[in-house]
Amino acid sequence: MRDLVRSYYAQIRSLLRERPELRSCLKRCRQCRILFFTDPRNAARDDLRCGFGCREAHRRTCSVQRTAAFYRENPDRKRRQNRKRYLHSAQARQGGATEPQVASPAPIVRHVRVIVSLVERRRVGFDEIMALLAKKGRQHRMAWRRRGPYGGRRVEGRGS
Repeated sequence: MRDLVRSYYAQIRSLLRERPELRSCLKRCRQCRILFFTDPRNAARDDLRCGFGCREAHRRTCSVQRTAAFYRENPDRKRRQNRKRYLHSAQARQGGATEPQVASPAPIVRHVRVIVSLVERRRVGFDEIMALLAKKGRQHRMAWRRRGPYGGRRVEGRGS
């Protein structure tokens, strides 16, 4: 994990050397303290969480607390909702058609979109990001490690 974070920070430093005006968009996650880029509209905020999982975890925690408080005050609503869910699943098992669900992009893809939009100084669409990630996914890793004579990793501490 340290190698990934070190490589990530090296990429951030490289980007800041090239584009120093993005320093105001660089924020520290409130939960895990990792540095990440945010949208320029959020540059003045200090309560942000990163898109690497902290934002979603916080959103889930708050949602669970809100839901628990609501259903504690209205217990009969939960019973009706569960009954409705049960009847709907029974109907689906009998052959009822269901609507297809449209998947939203992963948080990390949204984060990559923000960074690419900042670097290119234009709004970048999700389809462009997905095409970019598909292309980059076929390339070698960013982290460079010294390899042995046959392509395998050398074991540290042994003679070369």
